[in-house]
Amino acid sequence: MADNINDMISSRITDLYNALVNENYSEVGRLCLAHPKYVLQKISVHNDTALHMATHSKQKDLVLDILNILPVDCNRKLSGKKNDDDNTILHEVATSDAMKDAAEELLKRDAELLTASNDLGEKPSFCAARYGQTQMFEFLADKMELEKLSQEESKAHLGRNDGTTVLHISIAAECFDTVLADNVTRRYGYLIKERDQNSMTALQSLTCNSSAFVVRSYLKGEFMEDIMNSKQKMKSMHENELEKEKLAFMMFIRETTRALNMMSEAIEGLINFGVVY
Repeated sequence: MADNINDMISSRITDLYNALVNENYSEVGRLCLAHPKYVLQKISVHNDTALHMATHSKQKDLVLDILNILPVDCNRKLSGKKNDDDNTILHEVATSDAMKDAAEELLKRDAELLTASNDLGEKPSFCAARYGQTQMFEFLADKMELEKLSQEESKAHLGRNDGTTVLHISIAAECFDTVLADNVTRRYGYLIKERDQNSMTALQSLTCNSSAFVVRSYLKGEFMEDIMNSKQKMKSMHENELEKEKLAFMMFIRETTRALNMMSEAIEGLINFGVVY
């Protein structure tokens, strides 16, 4: 009898997993509605729940539908549902700006999701920065209300175990985003001095990541022009040491971008003339 029950449960979980993998979302909805207790059941080899898997496909409406099926008494368990990377559902949701509504709904159900850490010590907001999701980062940062905390307290929410901060990660080559880097610098300027496990500040890391400057249209430095032309920031430069460091940091990015542009054009010219291959 027990074996039959276990076989039935295993079969239903397999059906749910297959429906998610095959992107048969109507079937996913049907299965979750018929068996709501399986919504938070770990169903993949990576110990993902159905909600984890739904977020991987960036299906906001599907995530919201599944959450609406979730029994109320399961809400408090959301922050404890982690996969093999120790990622909660919010960690996964945070990787896409398009999932902001889902993030908001998750936090209504379990506020502890906001400050849960994965195995790297990353909060969901850090994941948003790592993937260059500016809107999601700003949304989660607002929810954390870090401005109400001391710098030391807020640093714990803006970095991970190896000392990498959201400023370090926001200028990484894979997701360099000028708007995100500017927002992080403007909002949490004290991160400029923070060092990672290699004893490097974000500025020093930037000098080692030239690819951050050669893959997108912002190489011309429009973002830097906006920053440097800000009267408010120029005035603050004479009044606040931190603002001076922020502006110096941003000016360095602009000048490095210009130099790398010139270098790229020179190399392209040599290639065209057959000097290098």
